Amino acid sequence: MSLLNEHIDVRSTQGGTPAQFTWRGRTFRVRRIIGDWPARPEVPGAPATQVHLLRVSAESEAGEPSIIDITRDVASDRWTMRRQWS
Repeated sequence: MSLLNEHIDVRSTQGGTPAQFTWRGRTFRVRRIIGDWPARPEVPGAPATQVHLLRVSAESEAGEPSIIDITRDVASDRWTMRRQWS
């Protein structure tokens, strides 16, 4: 596993689900979403977060499968690649 925290460009479906993303010049197609949850769990007294973590099964242009964690900041619509599981 590599912790990355790098900005990515995401193309989403009309429903807002990521369909593909580009990272370091490589395009990945999202095969399925494995999980979706708040990136920082809410705790009593803390402000609610608008950041969600999605764990996806993705495939590179070369057909290489990967499990990848990406986050979306809903307020800014900024996407970040957090981890790539090897």
